[in-house]
Amino acid sequence: MEKELIDITDLENISPIFKGKVGNHLAKFAIRLFAMDKVNRLYANSCEHSGSSFAASLLNDLGVNYRIGNIERLKHLPEGAFITISNHPYGGLDGIMLIDLMAGIRPDYKVMVNQFLCQIKAMEENFIPVRPKGKKDNGISTASVNGIRETLNRLKEGHPVGFFPSGAVSDLSLRDRCVRDREWQESIIRLIQKAEVPIVPIRFFDQNSPFFFSLGLIDWKVRLVRMPYEVFNKSKQNPRIGIGKLISVEEQQQFKDWQSLRTFLRKSVYDMPVPESFIPRTVIDLNKKPESEQ
Repeated sequence: MEKELIDITDLENISPIFKGKVGNHLAKFAIRLFAMDKVNRLYANSCEHSGSSFAASLLNDLGVNYRIGNIERLKHLPEGAFITISNHPYGGLDGIMLIDLMAGIRPDYKVMVNQFLCQIKAMEENFIPVRPKGKKDNGISTASVNGIRETLNRLKEGHPVGFFPSGAVSDLSLRDRCVRDREWQESIIRLIQKAEVPIVPIRFFDQNSPFFFSLGLIDWKVRLVRMPYEVFNKSKQNPRIGIGKLISVEEQQQFKDWQSLRTFLRKSVYDMPVPESFIPRTVIDLNKKPESEQ
């Protein structure tokens, strides 16, 4: 297993400014400036683990003790296939928290993720890789055919799958004056329609720093370079995760077109009330499915 998550080659692929002798020196400076070297050390400390064990080890190393609201709803997850849908405010750590939470209960749980998270080789067993395009691109081309095929096959076989339907980290919207996901992808919504399995909305109530989102107003690539640094400010934040009410197949079928279903599903996440209380992940057993309430 490789013990470096980010190297000079990765930065060269992001921008030609990091190529060549001068560019490589700039890349080394950027790796230190934006805490990528710390991310590499963090990854090396846990890379002997895999899947949800890696996620748990990494979160423990970071001191990220996220808290779960409406945790009792995890006691009533379907036995077979189901889908989770989530907002994507962190762009990386939220995927790790999601796998720690859900794969700790259902080891066969996988999340459809973009290229950034695919860099984490120790979590490949819980990833379904896709290849999202730019912000203005939509449709089936936003996900690889192989990823869609694997997702549908897993659901048919009774396994749970998670989605970040935006396919990218949340943006700062000057018009709406808030941080929100971009439009949820048509291809993902149509895939959910076709799957016909229950859906569990999961909301991350917190987000990256204002500085991170302000960089996105300059260029998304500039913001991407900042993302590793954002991993290290979550221990003080104690991120909050809310579990929404299960959406049945019958409820989904009330929406005849993908656009209305998308609106409904997005609201099921963003209109989720803040739970009255949260339980820290360290005081629950995520390694087995909770027993049904008596």
